[in-house]
Amino acid sequence: MASSADTRPPVLHRHHVALLLVGPLALAAAGATHPAHLTSSSAEWWRQVHIVMLPLFPLLGANVWILLRGVWDGLDGAIATGARVLAFVYAAFYTALDVLAGIANGALVANSNDTGIDVSAPKSVIFGQGNDLAEVGVWALVVSSILVSVVYARRFGRFALGGGLVLVTASVSFLDSHVYPVRGVVTMIGFGVGAVVLALHAVRRHEALVTATPGHHLS
Repeated sequence: MASSADTRPPVLHRHHVALLLVGPLALAAAGATHPAHLTSSSAEWWRQVHIVMLPLFPLLGANVWILLRGVWDGLDGAIATGARVLAFVYAAFYTALDVLAGIANGALVANSNDTGIDVSAPKSVIFGQGNDLAEVGVWALVVSSILVSVVYARRFGRFALGGGLVLVTASVSFLDSHVYPVRGVVTMIGFGVGAVVLALHAVRRHEALVTATPGHHLS
């Protein structure tokens, strides 16, 4: 039997549900305008949209921390700590893709419009380096999402499997979808839907506990 430390649910409030949607929906909106290809005509917007997304991509990792709020002790605490570390790895490595393939390559191609210099070779090298780093980051997010789902399944049983499945599916799709429309946009929305479905279990459990125990409050 799991100990009380293992079964204490994440402590989430209704405002956390709204916070979980900020990153995914903002990325979906930005992704809807993402050029399909980096060309001389799309280079400037390519660069600008990746600057916009620079603070947004890490929010997918921040969602892991929100979902696991209050989970520190016992076996679930250890699983949650692993998920948090992997979410940080994702944020660091995927930011590298945004800077290299997005901002740097966008600036490189835009500048070549003025200089007339052929930048296809360095552009290819930068894309390759960015994609290699992004792969590390997204695999970290995939495993992190699986660990989040495990914690919620242990806390809330089979009722949490749906949200976990959506979250993990979005993470796997992210391996090669980025935020390109249409699939990448749907993937970002999937991150939000999966996180919210999971969070609602924690919010309801918390509110039920507060209602059942007059004067009791979990921060």
